[in-house]
Amino acid sequence: MATILITGANRGLGLEFARQYAEDGWKVIATARKVERNGTLAELAKARRNVSVKTLDVASEESTKGLARELKGIPIDVLVLNSAIYTRNGNKLGELNYEGWRESFETNVLGAVRVAEALLENVAASEKKQIVAISSGMGSVGDLGRTIGAGPAYQYRTTKTALNMTMAILAKDVEARGVSVVVMSPGWVQTDMGGTGAVLTPEQSISGMRKVLAGNPKELNGKFWSYDGTTWAW
Repeated sequence: MATILITGANRGLGLEFARQYAEDGWKVIATARKVERNGTLAELAKARRNVSVKTLDVASEESTKGLARELKGIPIDVLVLNSAIYTRNGNKLGELNYEGWRESFETNVLGAVRVAEALLENVAASEKKQIVAISSGMGSVGDLGRTIGAGPAYQYRTTKTALNMTMAILAKDVEARGVSVVVMSPGWVQTDMGGTGAVLTPEQSISGMRKVLAGNPKELNGKFWSYDGTTWAW
């Protein structure tokens, strides 16, 4: 049975990742900063024996190392770095929220690489050997014109751009070990972050990303993919 670990799995895209992979019989390790006794993720874990829920605050080195110790020796075929925050206030010049910006970097960039580093040996010990970073087209510098209608979003955009570079470096760094690092844009999705006006449901987005991730890991490695199988400019 293949194993997938998903960060930020308590809602939105992370929850849908957990649901779909669980339905396909994967062993799912779903992590969240706060593990609720009730709620959709808890219900999923109760309904499916192949789903376990772990506490993980990606912004905490102690929390991340604690999870790594707990999972030592357990192969993880796919590691999904999904945790992210979107600071909605202070996104205009003259009103920039610098504290929120720092918090965004801590979670969206450092949190992702912190988890990837801590669980790299688990991934390398698996059959699939895949790390997936959930980014956004809003982090593309080359295609900024395609997404500028979403607003300046200084904090979110810059953290996703930094995440992209971090994962591109990581892809080169671990390529010799057979580990594939994939950066993915889920599209504009109807989640708490994307809003109700988004064009995709979580089911559509995750189904699309899963089709991409089922491809040849060597061809996927180190590229910035969209949920629909096209690529984004960095």
